[in-house]
Amino acid sequence: MSRACAVGWIAFWGVALGLPAPGHAAARPRIDVAFVLDATGSMGPWIDAARRRISDIAEELAAGDPKPEVRFALVAYRDKGDEFVTRITRFTPHLQEMKDALDGTNAAGGGDTPEAVLEALEAGVHGLDWNDSDPSTIKLLYLVGDAPPHIHPDSPDEETLLGQALERGIVIHTIACGDMDSGGRRFFERVARLSEGRPYALRDGVPHGGPAASGRGREAAGATTASSLGAVVSDSARAYSGAIGVTYAPRPRAEVSVTPMYAPPVLRSGLLGPHLRWVADATTWRDVWAAHRSLDPGGPVAAPPVDFEHQSVLVLGGADAGLELDRVESDRGVRFAIVRPSRSPGVRFVLIDAGDPVVAAATAGGTR
Repeated sequence: MSRACAVGWIAFWGVALGLPAPGHAAARPRIDVAFVLDATGSMGPWIDAARRRISDIAEELAAGDPKPEVRFALVAYRDKGDEFVTRITRFTPHLQEMKDALDGTNAAGGGDTPEAVLEALEAGVHGLDWNDSDPSTIKLLYLVGDAPPHIHPDSPDEETLLGQALERGIVIHTIACGDMDSGGRRFFERVARLSEGRPYALRDGVPHGGPAASGRGREAAGATTASSLGAVVSDSARAYSGAIGVTYAPRPRAEVSVTPMYAPPVLRSGLLGPHLRWVADATTWRDVWAAHRSLDPGGPVAAPPVDFEHQSVLVLGGADAGLELDRVESDRGVRFAIVRPSRSPGVRFVLIDAGDPVVAAATAGGTR
């Protein structure tokens, strides 16, 4: 078992069973976090999200006991023929330097879909000054993008590169953004699995605020859906930190009130699947309602009125698979609908105050 794999298992079982983690020394624990970030035109909203969240991520990671020393690095990438292929900002403990690097990373270029992803990973693994002198340092690399690699004749070999990352103890987590094609999703999944990291998917192209219909987006096979780039980084880094003896206090979430909504019954809904849909505008509400009534022999019925300036609608479940809502919690600009499968298939409607986006989270065993 490689060191990276051992770190992952120690982090998981140490947290689950409360076992003492090895490698806890008097010196401050160290965490190196590198972003390998697609900087082409379609990535503008995600770069903005990283720019806004970098300080929060650093503060959250530094809140551990004992307080770890956290460094950040950035590899921005585009493709050959663009202004640059890769641009490196070396590891720094100074947040202002990372902010300046992100402020200088504008989304532009690209054109065709594939990008220089392999060249960027090579720069992340070999072009950064990882703390190799301290074997207990947690080394996490986050590949963030929305397109598959452009394979050039001189592109690095994927398996060789990932094997070299493992040898250096660098765990690569992938974050697939938006509506990536199937080839790209498989690539991001494979990179994470072969480097003993985890694949994540930020769906629907809405990293912060704005409507998001949970059932529409596509995701990497086997990927964990997440509410924001910042949540992926801070939550996964916290988990790995258990391997070097850093512990974190539980983070409470505020509960949000909801109100069941009456809707005229139908014999069979045209909505299918155990989905949660967050509806935040009248046009989407009319479309969802029309789909819900589309198979009912009684014909069309006007959608129940909703004041979308003050309320949104949560639509849970489908004709073939029901969902029940336990509660809604709010945390860091996202509201989490804690749901569980229902023995009774069908669609349920719930009213919630207008505001932050709502995403689904399992009641037990799922990832929020």
